[in-house]
Amino acid sequence: MNPARAHRATARDVADRAGVSVAMVSLVANGKATGRATPETEERVAQAIRELDYRVNTTASALARGALDTVAFVSPDPTRPFFSVVIEGILAELDDNFALTVLVPKVGDDYEASAVKRALAGDLAGLILASPGRTLLDGVNPSCPMVVLDSGETRDGMTSIDLDLSAAAVDIAEHLTGLGHRRLAYVGIDRDKASLHVRRDALETQLSTRGASFAVDDLLVGRTTIVDAAAAFSAVWDDWDAAGITAVVCGDDLLAYGVLQVARERAIAIPSELSVLGFNDLPYSSLVSPALTTVDLSARELGTRAAAALTELISGSARPTTRSSGSSATLNTRLIVRESTGPARSL
Repeated sequence: MNPARAHRATARDVADRAGVSVAMVSLVANGKATGRATPETEERVAQAIRELDYRVNTTASALARGALDTVAFVSPDPTRPFFSVVIEGILAELDDNFALTVLVPKVGDDYEASAVKRALAGDLAGLILASPGRTLLDGVNPSCPMVVLDSGETRDGMTSIDLDLSAAAVDIAEHLTGLGHRRLAYVGIDRDKASLHVRRDALETQLSTRGASFAVDDLLVGRTTIVDAAAAFSAVWDDWDAAGITAVVCGDDLLAYGVLQVARERAIAIPSELSVLGFNDLPYSSLVSPALTTVDLSARELGTRAAAALTELISGSARPTTRSSGSSATLNTRLIVRESTGPARSL
């Protein structure tokens, strides 16, 4: 029976198959056998490694060296497109000596301190937290280098990388008011995350200075899903229509997709009857019909900058920074105008 089929092959399995010591297996597997073993022995061990599908336990090796080689990433539902792109950026930049572990929270759209504590309970070289809520940050005690993404605020011992949401608010307000929109509505997520409130409140301020406003109560959904957004928007649209709402700003493109879905079902003309704008510039936003006007929040760059910052912290070439020091990174945002926004209808 092939041991690899019964359990994951160990160095001892390979050693027994090749008739060598476990130390020799380690030398061959790690490319250090040159000059220490004959070519015949190397080939015999290599063949046993292939046959048994043996793989070096990098974590155990790192611990044996007194080093740590695992970086963890925690975010709200990492299967969502935005966080998938962030992870893509992390993998593109992360040093090859590190492995990335992605923790999937049990609570779906958000994550709690328990998820972070599970991560910190392991032997980590570093930790990346994406879009944490305020309460979560208050309860985290960093025990390894930590980078926080898109939190809107920071804590001692954590390096933060945020987004220029104030600039995004200016761009959105100028675009929509320039099209004649004065009565708008906001669709967002019911969370305590500071950056979500910043983007909404900054936009309200910029609209006000241009003679526009959110003319109805915000529509807040519990989960960032197309289904939830569609159901919530469908329930309020008649009232919003009567209130003269001509544009809807959504805190996430997925929410905007839900609005567009209802618009198709109820024959609401986009953008002549209602303009729709989102955040995140997800990969599908240029493909939906009509193509979605949205704010690019630099998801991939968030990932690459996080990996670079964490690598520096782990190597000791950088120290955790706080916003008060003025050295936390802030990434640019960019409004991408597409087909879903147009001139306001006459009221």
